[in-house]
Amino acid sequence: MDTRESICLFCPMGCDIAFRVRGDEVVGPEFCGPAESHAGRVCGRGLYGTELLNHPQRIATPLVRDDDGRLRETSWDTALKSAAAGLRKTLETSGPESIAVVTEPTRSREELLAAERLAQAIGTDAVYCAFEPQDWPLLAETADAGVSAIEEASCVLAIGNVFVSHPVLAKQVIEAKYTARGNSLFVVGPRRSNTAWYASSHLQNRAGTEALVLALILKSVVESGKVEVTPPAWLSEVDADSFADACGVSRGDIARIARSFVDAEKAVVVFAPPARGVSDVGLVAALARLLAGIAGTGKECVCLAAGGNSRGAVAVANAEGWKPVSELVDGLRSGKYRALVNLGADVCESYPSDALESALAALDFSVSFSMFHGVLEQSASVVLGASSWLESDGSAELYDGRVVDWKTVGRPSWATRPIAVGVDALIAQLGATSGVDGKRASREVASEVQWLGRLNAIQRSAASVPEGQMSLVSLPAAGQSASGSVTGRIDWACQMFPTGFVEISAEDVAGLGVKDGESVVVRSESAEAELTLKVTDRLARGTIAVPAYDTKSRTLFEWTSKDGWFNTGPVMVSVSGKQAS
Repeated sequence: MDTRESICLFCPMGCDIAFRVRGDEVVGPEFCGPAESHAGRVCGRGLYGTELLNHPQRIATPLVRDDDGRLRETSWDTALKSAAAGLRKTLETSGPESIAVVTEPTRSREELLAAERLAQAIGTDAVYCAFEPQDWPLLAETADAGVSAIEEASCVLAIGNVFVSHPVLAKQVIEAKYTARGNSLFVVGPRRSNTAWYASSHLQNRAGTEALVLALILKSVVESGKVEVTPPAWLSEVDADSFADACGVSRGDIARIARSFVDAEKAVVVFAPPARGVSDVGLVAALARLLAGIAGTGKECVCLAAGGNSRGAVAVANAEGWKPVSELVDGLRSGKYRALVNLGADVCESYPSDALESALAALDFSVSFSMFHGVLEQSASVVLGASSWLESDGSAELYDGRVVDWKTVGRPSWATRPIAVGVDALIAQLGATSGVDGKRASREVASEVQWLGRLNAIQRSAASVPEGQMSLVSLPAAGQSASGSVTGRIDWACQMFPTGFVEISAEDVAGLGVKDGESVVVRSESAEAELTLKVTDRLARGTIAVPAYDTKSRTLFEWTSKDGWFNTGPVMVSVSGKQAS
């Protein structure tokens, strides 16, 4: 029996993982030796990800929908011919601009580039990557610092629940605090999380105001007189009192964090946003990098996305001029697109709504390369079994800019194929098409001039919560990845991380007339959901939380484009007992 190593792409840490292999069959997981970012440790989703390789629910053979509307098993050659014929028909009747291509950020660079080749072959510029809502605005074109910045820091400022979203970093963060007397860990977030338990101080801000907190820290750092660089002009116009009131934090606590950060020989900001709950994630990331830049030497910033190859996917998307996936969701719902080629994504679990499901069912033609059956596959014209990254060679760019390569650990399960192989075969069946004319437009980056206006907008929103409304945020889980469309198939993850619940503080529950474990109805402008109540002391009054990996809970968030991207902040909801509803 052999041992073969690979990389885990359930998050961008890129932990080394190993498998016991008999011939070309993966038998089970094996342990790796110490490695750079995770010291040989692997979280549960990486360890139990072996289940996906021979999962009984995998799409095992190509499927084509017949005249009776049923999916029938067929050969790859027949399925690819059907896919090419359907796409050519759409090209003839509606033109290349009516066809969209979508992939997702746990795919290797090779598979992402295959999506671009397919779009070029079709002649469409409608090519998208289904990022988690926080990832696209989070990642700048240049990489942030690596794990050594945390290991060497005497002051860590963590925004988000790092211990849960990226569990293998917990050891480094804890050691950074306890290595020497006087070291500090400050945590910013509306929930008293696992990370906050270890904090020297937990700044429990109002949901969605993390940008205001960072602006206040920046202003306090500048006012300390210890900054040698010229601060941005807009910072002098920040109304510190109104920002602090909107955040629900004291300026004294802000000053203490700022003083510790600027006085530390080495300090780091670690930003790990949830899928929904941090307003204007792009602005928060920019402010975190600005803080590291002006607070003196030895200051770093680490931004942690959700998708395993999110940074690599952003690089491809920027280079090729891909559009934000929020435009795909809007385009599908409006009927702009008549055909869709799906390369491993699950747009309905990522951005769920009844309108999107109806739009996918109404498409003239759709092809889906997928590991599992989902909403799209229920109406797809052709369904092709896609291999996971473990079943193909590939490369990815990790959170800190390192590029890693891996080899397949075993043969593809059943009759599945790597997406890049399947796409190239589809392109060959399509033959010559018109192609895309010219280079697509590059992604626009907002300037610092706009930052103060964006901060003021967050302040106004936080200061004017309607009566009877609460702020809904999402929770990450150590055993689930992103929307849970893949990890939700792992038995261990399902058992350890249930769905269908909402966390509400005891203070907020007191006025609802319901008890822990009973059903409540949560309503937003976009949907309503019946969920099981979990009474908690972790949340401040006025904020409630649902799991990010639960499709039913995700319907409560709005999934339409706002200023070119999804809203990343909390959504206002009302809650009532089931009978009162």
